[in-house]
Amino acid sequence: AVNGNDLIYVPKDASEITFVDRPAGTNTNGVAYTAAQQSDMFFKYIEQDEYLKKRKGTYAERNGATLPWRNQIDVKFIQDIFTNFMGTRNTLQFSVDIFNFANLLNSEWGVTQTTNAASILDLTNAASVSPGGTTRPTYRLALDRGKPVTESFRDNLSTGSTYFMQFGLRYIFGN
Repeated sequence: AVNGNDLIYVPKDASEITFVDRPAGTNTNGVAYTAAQQSDMFFKYIEQDEYLKKRKGTYAERNGATLPWRNQIDVKFIQDIFTNFMGTRNTLQFSVDIFNFANLLNSEWGVTQTTNAASILDLTNAASVSPGGTTRPTYRLALDRGKPVTESFRDNLSTGSTYFMQFGLRYIFGN
């Protein structure tokens, strides 16, 4: 068996999941979160996610949730300058490649997104829970940069989300 490879059940309401308090600590920037606060944040998280809100009360499908679609348009401009040198035709070629061209036109376009948390929940009593057992699992909402996770995705602010250019110069010897 592969550990952590099970399909997840998406609770339909707060009666189907038990949260426990998250004490203030270094991972939470010194802020404590009650079980009720985490439960409210969890269901707001479910509602903001297009896939999960449709799966409430059922199991998520294998590979059902995916990252948001991203479009990238790359553009290349080439200019040849011909000249005769010592009786043969020679070419000087200038080129400009613009990668993620749409992002050059509008900073909102061509931006990649990444998940805020690999897991939404942290199981707090794993040692006490067993298949078919009577102990109900308890959870804390996973953290995202020191706060409970509240959104599925965020913009990936890296070179993969911005335009960049490459200039080229090539000399082609006579034909």
